[in-house]
Amino acid sequence: MSQPIEPRPIAAAPRQTMEERYGVRPPRHRTLTLGAVAGAAAVALGWLLWVAWIHATPDVRGELRSFSVVSEHQVDLVIDIQRTQGASVLCMVKAQASDHVIVAEDEIEVPLGEAGNLVFEATIETEREATSVTVTDCRYEALRSWRLG
Repeated sequence: MSQPIEPRPIAAAPRQTMEERYGVRPPRHRTLTLGAVAGAAAVALGWLLWVAWIHATPDVRGELRSFSVVSEHQVDLVIDIQRTQGASVLCMVKAQASDHVIVAEDEIEVPLGEAGNLVFEATIETEREATSVTVTDCRYEALRSWRLG
């Protein structure tokens, strides 16, 4: 029979600590890095909260109260508008047909008036009969740059 093999000792490599192997960074560098990262994160979070607040509380809001189809090419609508200033307001309105094709897209201008809530009635012309109407956005007229074209 064969003899059992006895384990041989492995040549022991000298043990090194992590500091001996890789060196130690001065703690000041680590503190400055963590401080810079924390500062950048605080600035980014502050900006994000500011943007969220601005978009959650617009200066002017428009909401469709009702609409009625007058004819195949005309729709009357009533818009509830809330504005914080008395400036004139532009509201973008879209009308769709039963097959979801946009049959009218128009800007409705609400003239100067007092700040607060108001009800505004308007009429839009359509290419064919509309089955739904939507107020997509309302802005102060001074901010016309939101429009394309």
